[in-house]
Amino acid sequence: MAITKIHPIKSSLKKAIAYVVAGGKTDEGFLVTSFACTPETADLEFSFTLSHCMPKGNNLAFHLIQSFKPDEIDPETAHKIGIELANGFLKDEYEYVLSTHVDKDHIHNHLIFCAANFLDHRKFVSNRRSYYQIRKISDRLCQDFGLSVVIPGEENRKTYKEYLAHQTGTSWKTDLRRAIRQAHNHSQTYEEFLLHLTVSGFETKQNQGILFRKIGQQRFVKGETLGLPYTLEQIKKSFLQKQTLENKSITSEFLPSLIDIDANLKAMRNKGYAQSLEIKNLKAMSKSLLFLEEQGIYTVGSLDNKLREVKDEFEATRKEIKKLEDKISELSEIAKHIRTIKEITRNSETHMANLPQSEQTILRSSIKALKEEGIGPFSLDVQTVQKDLQNLDDKKRQLYIRYGEVKVFLRKIRTTRSNLSCLYLPSQNLEVDKQ
Repeated sequence: MAITKIHPIKSSLKKAIAYVVAGGKTDEGFLVTSFACTPETADLEFSFTLSHCMPKGNNLAFHLIQSFKPDEIDPETAHKIGIELANGFLKDEYEYVLSTHVDKDHIHNHLIFCAANFLDHRKFVSNRRSYYQIRKISDRLCQDFGLSVVIPGEENRKTYKEYLAHQTGTSWKTDLRRAIRQAHNHSQTYEEFLLHLTVSGFETKQNQGILFRKIGQQRFVKGETLGLPYTLEQIKKSFLQKQTLENKSITSEFLPSLIDIDANLKAMRNKGYAQSLEIKNLKAMSKSLLFLEEQGIYTVGSLDNKLREVKDEFEATRKEIKKLEDKISELSEIAKHIRTIKEITRNSETHMANLPQSEQTILRSSIKALKEEGIGPFSLDVQTVQKDLQNLDDKKRQLYIRYGEVKVFLRKIRTTRSNLSCLYLPSQNLEVDKQ
């Protein structure tokens, strides 16, 4: 689980960077990474980029903190997540310094990035939308690395008294949330949802939103006080999305998995519900067999071979995308240093000694960075690098399309294999591999 928060830096940028890269907090600098700058000269390089911006606002940089649950992650993994988070929402366009602090009981990342990008010198817009984008990427990375994820819009709506009641299982709002979720999961339309709630012992009314209460209770409670997922807008939006999915071709999008009726408590108590699950299983199996016929697969051996083949293609495509992204990141950094050198040395008559001290420092830093890559500071043209970057971006876009197609097909193959296993070996509880 990771908690994220962001705030602007309007002054003392050098002190802020010095704090986040302090050796005692970052395993003596081992857990420090920078992009398109060096930690030692980052404040100067940020200022150089900002000097090309329109004089709007006084933000020098932004400071993002990503905190992890105690004892859930190791420093190296946390740092890796921080790098992927930075690259995910900054898109190789902003200089940044990232560090992972291990001096507290919880590991946390500090990311300081320039308030303007070095491509077109536009300033970063920090608002609710950009924050939710950051949190969405952070949550996805936590899931990918097997960490827990905070459910948005629910926990922050509870008072302390309600929180304690929730921990002991005595909160009526917790019961209400559970009833709403169950009614939602068993309904296909908003009208069915309201009917399910009534059968469960709750009533609703609409008045500039939706209100809930248990039958016999004195007061209604607003959906928005329960959390974002329980507002009228979000509930209706979710049913609209359900309807959209239903209207799509099921065989072209996904295949349903067989339901283990013997392990379903509701099916054990309700014969009618058990029969409805049996019908669902028959439909699911029918779709799986139709899919196998479409693919020309008639034996379990052929299915297993196809599964291995598609899985190998999926992994190969994923690795190729990662390799391309690393190359794009590397070229973006090279292009930035070339532009910096060209900008500072645009007047060839100006001797380096006559340059301001800050520009001398930035120039030396960019020249050093290029030499470490085996590139002469004046041997490449920015336009050439930009053309290479565009070609790589086009290739990555095509790979992502192929990646999505293979991912969907792999899900179908796995589901079909699992359904066949359940059909012929019902005593075994076989699950679809979720890699």
